[in-house]
Amino acid sequence: MKKNNITFANGDCAVVITVPPDASAQSILKALGIAQPRALIMVFGGAKGLDDSRKTRLAELFIDAIAPAAAELGALIIDGGTQSGVMAMMGQAVTQDGRRSQLLGIAPTGKVTYPGRLSEARIADGAVLEPNHSHFVLVEADEWGGETTKMLELARAFNAPTVAILVNGGAIAADEALQSVRNGWQLLVIEGSGRFADEVSAAFRDGQSATSAEVSEIARSGRVALFHVDNAAQKLKVELRRMLCG
Repeated sequence: MKKNNITFANGDCAVVITVPPDASAQSILKALGIAQPRALIMVFGGAKGLDDSRKTRLAELFIDAIAPAAAELGALIIDGGTQSGVMAMMGQAVTQDGRRSQLLGIAPTGKVTYPGRLSEARIADGAVLEPNHSHFVLVEADEWGGETTKMLELARAFNAPTVAILVNGGAIAADEALQSVRNGWQLLVIEGSGRFADEVSAAFRDGQSATSAEVSEIARSGRVALFHVDNAAQKLKVELRRMLCG
């Protein structure tokens, strides 16, 4: 396990922990030095295939609902940590909210670049770490999804009320969502955000035939709630409070 601090071009600093796949969750948490949160909000998915108006709407929900709700609830936010899609939206939202919440990104080492590593050859299908995150855990893996098991282990180790938010998403988000409901966590699906999120919402809301065994298991888990992307941000804040506070 290796710990270092990185400084992004915007002047912000972040703690980076690089870990082997067999590192214990407790040792990682100790190295991160994050105070025990009162709750966890996990963000899964992406923004692939969405038009600009839908992306703008999602960004508004992150800014006006998810980031302030996390701050008010004392929640740590966990996502994939890269400067793309909903992870970039989450970083910007936390910054616009005055950095009242800590934001932990978890990604595979073999797919990301960051200050001090940017001089390396461009990584195929790689991404840059998002500069508004406060902490990162980089799991020694060469493929996207190689970090999922460790991310879920860390989330369990925090032992706090947890909500996973599914936005859009493909195969990796589908696995993350499935593992979340299997862990007993509530899954808030952003309906109208496209791809896997809409497959789940259709199966859950309308009783449509599930497009896969994953969709069927998630929709029938009893742990799904829907929020339509066009609904008011205030309603999303209320829903997050309800899900995390009972």
